[in-house]
Amino acid sequence: MNLLVIDIGGTNIRYLEILKGKKTKIKKEKILSKLSFNNLLNKIISHCLNPIDNLVISAAGPKTNNSIQMTNQKFKIDSQLIKKKFNLRNCILLNDLEAAGYFLHKVSKNKKTIKKGKKTNSRQVLVTPGTGLGLSFVIDNENVIPSEIGNSKILISEIMTQNTEFSNLNFSKIEDFLSGPGLSKIYKSLYKSDISSNELISQGKNNNLKALKTIKVFLEILAKFLAEISLIYVPGNGIFISGSLMKALKIFIDKDEFINIFLKQVNKTHRRALELVEINFIEKEHLPIFGCIEYFNLIQKDLD
Repeated sequence: MNLLVIDIGGTNIRYLEILKGKKTKIKKEKILSKLSFNNLLNKIISHCLNPIDNLVISAAGPKTNNSIQMTNQKFKIDSQLIKKKFNLRNCILLNDLEAAGYFLHKVSKNKKTIKKGKKTNSRQVLVTPGTGLGLSFVIDNENVIPSEIGNSKILISEIMTQNTEFSNLNFSKIEDFLSGPGLSKIYKSLYKSDISSNELISQGKNNNLKALKTIKVFLEILAKFLAEISLIYVPGNGIFISGSLMKALKIFIDKDEFINIFLKQVNKTHRRALELVEINFIEKEHLPIFGCIEYFNLIQKDLD
């Protein structure tokens, strides 16, 4: 049984094959705006070493029945149409953070802890700021609930009230702050000039004051966001932050300051609840890819 696993991001598409139980290396293609999803999929499958029986795709966007309308691409992905077109035994769609959640138990032991906590239940939250902001809720390792919280207005009113400089740009959802494009947008609001997130982080490493101020604002908003979702999900087995953006930003985190902002709740009962929540970094990359494999192995016995 040959398996192809594809993770479609906002900028790149990554994929690997599993041939008779052996993984190939992860390959990457840049997503070109002129390519349709069908053309992209044709290109990937044509590069496969052997005919594919099964396909698992993870993508950013809400999953409805057998399809995903991506939130950071124009692609609409329909598993039944793909299955028929390529004569597959199975085609499975997962939200990208849903997929990553299925692999969380495999990497959570290799965590870097920002804030220590105490295990009070089996619930975990996985948060990934990237092209957008993704979040999934993991229960007992095998139950993963994706969300579209990046497109919600959580914290927006508070942030805009406390930071009037943000009123000059359209910050309408939380991922307008907590993402790679969001980091650039914060900089533009503060300093009226454009910069990529990669260049901003590079300047921050060189102690550029404007870049450091921007990163500080980003991390303050992240700490407040993690506090809010802790009160919503009560993740008694920890919060886990992943992704290449946060991997680059973690060197700028002042742990004491980050924890103080996280715990800054008026209600003492809520503060005590937040004190129990552990916050961690996961440095392993490509979690959705490995999560797709984990999910396929989990349900394989129930497939055709």
